[in-house]
Amino acid sequence: MDTLLSMKIFVRIVETGSLTRASDSTGLTTPRVSTLLRALEQHLGCKLINRTTRRLSLTEDGNAYYRHCVAVLGEIDDMEACLSRARKTAKGRLRINLPAAMAKHIVIPALPGFVDAYPEISVELGITDRQIDIIGEGVDCVVRVGALDDSGLIATRVGSVTTCTCAAPAYLARRGAPECVDDLAAHLAINYVAGDGGRQRSWNYVVDGVLRTVQMRGTVAVNDADAYVACALAGLGLAQTSMYLLEPHLRSGELREVLHAFNSPPRPVSVLYAPNRHLPHKLRLFIDWLAALYAQYPVLQGRRPHDMQAAHRPTGAESPALVVQSGASP
Repeated sequence: MDTLLSMKIFVRIVETGSLTRASDSTGLTTPRVSTLLRALEQHLGCKLINRTTRRLSLTEDGNAYYRHCVAVLGEIDDMEACLSRARKTAKGRLRINLPAAMAKHIVIPALPGFVDAYPEISVELGITDRQIDIIGEGVDCVVRVGALDDSGLIATRVGSVTTCTCAAPAYLARRGAPECVDDLAAHLAINYVAGDGGRQRSWNYVVDGVLRTVQMRGTVAVNDADAYVACALAGLGLAQTSMYLLEPHLRSGELREVLHAFNSPPRPVSVLYAPNRHLPHKLRLFIDWLAALYAQYPVLQGRRPHDMQAAHRPTGAESPALVVQSGASP
């Protein structure tokens, strides 16, 4: 039995959801595809796919075997790419997971450049703010914001994000602008509901060199970064989120920053991937591309826009650097 061919056919069946479509994409006849699947199941001694007249579904063994096949076939693609030593030969599927806001506002608009440079790399983006199991879910790398736990994964830092507290002029006209962190008790916030359990995210500030966490009250909560900014623009309350999402609205005057003197330090942006003696060529290309992309944005390197920095220069002492609790941010 040609094990490698059978693995490739099995993966195509799973990804296309049909023996016929797998046949069309591989150039083999449907009976040949069916024969290879049966032979693979006999060789392994277990059923991989439940087949009915209407649909195919993976068994538990089939799901586990599929993840291993994808990993093995990916390694083979990577070995071929490494041996060639040529960037143009980089190929294979690259599965990336990253926060929704960064995907939509930073990565996706620039992605055509990566695709044009490496047309044989197939990019699969997973858009979520939840913490995922890289190994268990078969993902090549994830982009995470914040301090990292000791997960055993390899981390490459590609930038850092600055947090900003702001509100629409209409809201500040009604409620006044907070001058210190204690003033927040008299204000309403737009709350962000995290995807990892549905809890509302607290706000962080540095007061007299000490990190202070504030749980804000509000009448509106959302779980999407763009909706969060839209609520701020609508004057529904104070908002605290990453500067790169707010910068255009701060420049235009649609939003005004408050409490800048108490901002917590920038949080690191890192690419995490599984330890591997040989980093896959396609993954190295993507990490290098992402680092170069983030370097083009000052607000993704922990810096504030110069004109806003001058307009909101703090009157007190600058806050010292602290390690801030990890977690994706809108």
